[in-house]
Amino acid sequence: MTINPILSLAVIFILGFFFSRIIKKIKIPTITAYIVLGILLSPSLFNLIPENFLSTSNFFSQIVLGMIAFSLGESFSLVTLRRIGRSVIGISISASLFPWVLITAGCWVIFNQPFYVAFILGAIGVATDPAATVMVTQEYKAKGRFTETLLGIVAIDDAWALVIFGLSLAIAKSLATAGWDTLGVFKDSFRALLEIGGSFLLGGVVVIVFNKLSYFVNTVKERLIYILGFLSLVIGLSISFHFSVLLSCMVFGAGLTNSNKENFQFFDSLREIDTPLYLIFFVLAGASLKISCLGAAITLTSAFIFFRILGKIAGAFLGAAAVGAAPAIKKYMGLALIPQAGVALACGLVAKHAIGGDWGDKILTITIASTVVFELIGPWAAKFSLIKAKDIKE
Repeated sequence: MTINPILSLAVIFILGFFFSRIIKKIKIPTITAYIVLGILLSPSLFNLIPENFLSTSNFFSQIVLGMIAFSLGESFSLVTLRRIGRSVIGISISASLFPWVLITAGCWVIFNQPFYVAFILGAIGVATDPAATVMVTQEYKAKGRFTETLLGIVAIDDAWALVIFGLSLAIAKSLATAGWDTLGVFKDSFRALLEIGGSFLLGGVVVIVFNKLSYFVNTVKERLIYILGFLSLVIGLSISFHFSVLLSCMVFGAGLTNSNKENFQFFDSLREIDTPLYLIFFVLAGASLKISCLGAAITLTSAFIFFRILGKIAGAFLGAAAVGAAPAIKKYMGLALIPQAGVALACGLVAKHAIGGDWGDKILTITIASTVVFELIGPWAAKFSLIKAKDIKE
């Protein structure tokens, strides 16, 4: 029997439902469950998600990537940034920059990988998993200054990650095509700046049009249709003009958040439908893993994990020291920022399609494998840091 795309979707939904319930019993994060399920269903193993289905799923992936970036734009609320304070913003920026630099330098200098590959991996390493961190604080009823600071950091961490990734990918694509040729780098860097600037301009212009026409939206159903239409417009125009889908959609989300206090309703409407879409997205991400690449990427994956953990710990420590944070925040905040999931996978998929070839596959393989590791050890590390900070009891 031939497995057609509709049957593949049926398998994803049904097995995804039961698999996530089983995995929850042993306290493994849902995203990890979806990734593992995708690996099992992939062409490399049981082939219930055939290669031809994966090759045509880029259209769907772009929609979900846009949704993820759009929802992160909500984190850039000026009200939120003022509430969490400058010290939290300082720590979050430092804890974002250090993994970027250490992973890039480590993979390039020590492991002799192409600079553009190391640069992209460094940017992917910036992302965290706010959901896993929030779940740990809620499960153990964590309270205190450390917890408040941690929740403030993870609220905006992935937004920084998208900005850094957008910049890094644009530069990396230039280096991948032009190498270190001076004239070629100059031309491609200018093109990269146009891509980034165009992404910001597109997101901003659509916000203005969106707000002008939102007067006609009256019901909950209309709100969902309206936001889906404009989000698709941003994604489609970004693809047509070769802008960054992630940056354009994040700017669109940030613009809506800050331009009208009633616009939060559009984010709520989108959350009503995101669960099944995220299920498909993460299962397909797992299915995209090429088992044949895993063996060759083990060393680089281990390096990525090591330098990311080191970068988060060092970045949080130095950032906390710079803003005069409490000793517990300096010592343990980095460990609490280890979880990594959705945004990293989104960036990995974008990088795979942007770079292409064996290096694109290798980047995605490293991202998926490290995400599984971080999702398994991350919640434990967050709990450990909260205990050490005395925000939860042992």
